[in-house]
Amino acid sequence: MPSEIESPLPITQRIERALLLLAYFIELDGDVHVPMYEKFEAELKDLKQKEDTKARAQRLLRSYSEAGGLKAIC
Repeated sequence: MPSEIESPLPITQRIERALLLLAYFIELDGDVHVPMYEKFEAELKDLKQKEDTKARAQRLLRSYSEAGGLKAIC
């Protein structure tokens, strides 16, 4: 029996799943879970914005590297 260790999901996917679960709880229990939903939603937005910024920075660096311009910044 193979024992494979699954890598944990990225934090953004974990938060998205938590938001789905909280949405279900809000439907069942009412507004008691709304503050937690809002907190997770804001955290997800911040994480996605940071990921976008990092991706833009990587693209910029890659464009300089491909053009041979890396030496200009080192």
